[in-house]
Amino acid sequence: MKTTKFKVLTSTFLTSALLLGACGNNNDEVEENELNETEVQKQEEETAKEDTAVETPEEEPKEVAFQSFNLHIDTAEAKDAVVAQYTAEPKDSLYTNEKDSANIEGEEANELLKSVLGELQLNKDMADEDVIQRVTLAFGMEEYTNLNLEIAYDGEKEVKTYTDDKNKK
Repeated sequence: MKTTKFKVLTSTFLTSALLLGACGNNNDEVEENELNETEVQKQEEETAKEDTAVETPEEEPKEVAFQSFNLHIDTAEAKDAVVAQYTAEPKDSLYTNEKDSANIEGEEANELLKSVLGELQLNKDMADEDVIQRVTLAFGMEEYTNLNLEIAYDGEKEVKTYTDDKNKK
């Protein structure tokens, strides 16, 4: 009887072990939405490579299409709140802005103005209102009382003058 009991218990134990082993959830297959650690690492490495591989091309400054640019803007708070003088000769360039407390001369002013003026893309055929609007937006002076702008466009002998006096309107 002891042997029968032992055989029954042993066979029950082995059968249980086989059933649990065969039906267990510990398989090495990866489910569709589940990633194992090596796949996660690979994806992170690829993302890091893509991030470092993204090249930000340095934009060349756009050409300034004039020989000289002379701007004076008055506001209710200050006369000559903005003065910008750009010439082909860097040492003669000047930029002052009362609002931003900027006072720059020479080469530094020339480089700053060249970058701002190159983005404006002004030309002699544009309407005066368009030129004035672009310039005031570029220099952050939409609220002004008087604007006087003189531009000597490349290839032109005459200086074109743009004025806007809001006090007279």
